[in-house]
Amino acid sequence: MLKYLSIFVFIASLLAGNHAYGQQTNKGNPEPQKRISDLKITNTDFSLGSKNAKVVIVEYASLTCGHCSEFHNGVLPKLKKEFVKTGKVRYIYRDFPLDRFALAAAMVARCADKDNFFGFIDTFYRVQSQWAKAADPISALNKLARLGGMDQNTFNQCLINKDIQESILNQRLEAVNNFDVRSTPTVFINGDQYSGGMALKQFQKIIRDKLSK
Repeated sequence: MLKYLSIFVFIASLLAGNHAYGQQTNKGNPEPQKRISDLKITNTDFSLGSKNAKVVIVEYASLTCGHCSEFHNGVLPKLKKEFVKTGKVRYIYRDFPLDRFALAAAMVARCADKDNFFGFIDTFYRVQSQWAKAADPISALNKLARLGGMDQNTFNQCLINKDIQESILNQRLEAVNNFDVRSTPTVFINGDQYSGGMALKQFQKIIRDKLSK
């Protein structure tokens, strides 16, 4: 089924600007790497939390990125509990696929519709090592999608949906060209760019500082 994905389009976007991409960590002082004044947040974004929150977190991530999995499994749940569910922070997830399997998984999550999107995303990160490193990652994704209530026809049609594919790849290209995203996870907090590899306490300090202003 993966052969139906437009590999040519994906590779073209990957090589745009002749940049190199990868995973990153940052355990040092949580200083912003740069500031982006306008991240163009719209109603089409996949988000959690109040739209009136004082702090907005925008994450660019790849579903096959190991550091993204660490962030989603170890750090983000605690940030959601402390800040998102209490209305202090709005969290926005954006796709930045690093390979064709991450692209396929992102397409499947979007086919699950907005109500189930984050359930699929959370599952894909929670069991990332099982499906992303499987002999046949697409078949492994298929099994997870079925467990999530997606029927076989929907799954098959999803992987050949050009509109969804182009939407994801355009989002990735926008991140590169407009927001200088170079690796995953990259996190923006009220426009300040940070590595998603920071520790929980670092994220908490940054968010609390912004809430206090």
